[in-house]
Amino acid sequence: MSPTVVNILPPIPNHPFRQQAGLTLVELLVVVGVILLLLSLLFPISDTFKKRAEKATCISHMRALHSSFAAHLTDKGHWPQLPDDGEKKWTEALFFKFWITTLEPYGASADTWLCPSDKVLLQMKRSELGKKDQYFGTYIPTPFDKNPSSPIRWNQPWLLERGNFHGKGGHMLMPDGSVHDSMNPFHGR
Repeated sequence: MSPTVVNILPPIPNHPFRQQAGLTLVELLVVVGVILLLLSLLFPISDTFKKRAEKATCISHMRALHSSFAAHLTDKGHWPQLPDDGEKKWTEALFFKFWITTLEPYGASADTWLCPSDKVLLQMKRSELGKKDQYFGTYIPTPFDKNPSSPIRWNQPWLLERGNFHGKGGHMLMPDGSVHDSMNPFHGR
């Protein structure tokens, strides 16, 4: 037979030193400290996710431009040719106006030409929204001749990103639609 333990002290319901239900100041500070610690761990992770999302959007824009270039090649039989206007000076706005208006019928809008990580051009675009003749682009197309096989034959990039916005160099759009970093252009090919 086991001995039973009997509590001989009765509970003290209204004792003056008895605490009220709730958190003490120390407990509250510990909870706030733990929450702040968790938030400080999450902020760098959210920045990483944002950068990865911008990179994925950039690659998506380049692949959309690949589809537009491929559709132009199929439709016209040659790569888009910059007009030879002799004395006309090609400014950056005129250069991108040509490419944007040439590929617009094939699904490439002006926004497709901007990388979301290119903060300088995005800020310029926002500030120049009222002006219709302002054209900007992050991706520079490679010039090819009118030979239909030139854009594919040399395995030369179709587009180059004009900056190192994602690390590992700028992106390059290859003829097969793949996107590579300029630091590792052929990925073992």
